[in-house]
Amino acid sequence: MPVDTFEQPPRTPVAHGPAPAQRTVPSPTTEDVYALTNAMRGLILQAKNNHRALEKSSDHGRVSVLFILSKVGPMRASALAKDASLDLSTISRHLRTLEEEGYIAKTADPDDKRAFQVGLTERGHDFVRQFWRDRVNAVRDALSEWTADDVRALTRLLDRFVRDTEGCS
Repeated sequence: MPVDTFEQPPRTPVAHGPAPAQRTVPSPTTEDVYALTNAMRGLILQAKNNHRALEKSSDHGRVSVLFILSKVGPMRASALAKDASLDLSTISRHLRTLEEEGYIAKTADPDDKRAFQVGLTERGHDFVRQFWRDRVNAVRDALSEWTADDVRALTRLLDRFVRDTEGCS
């Protein structure tokens, strides 16, 4: 699916004369950054489209609950609702179904014995691990024509990009 593009920015004039002494590698041009921005937009649009497709499945809310519990650990239903950006009644329905299916279990809240927390069971952990194994295998298959060095270089550069662009809007 083609990615929307913006009008090309004006070309950056080429500087003539000696480069600054402390810099031996040329800085990226406006065109370089524009191309990178377009590639990142494509990646973000792809991720959004994949998320929208998952949202249309009946399991989306429950899967989100499992992912949050996998990442954060046991928590109260009210905190889970906040983290999932869902109302408490919706979370309660998901929790009821997930508990019936054996993916989560309720335990007493150590801070307030009248309240309960929910956490993943072994079956819930297995589900999350299998989901991510499937996702990793799908991406690995999509990158079958790439070399391991290319994948490692992209990973290193994306990590650097995220760190270096934090706070950019």
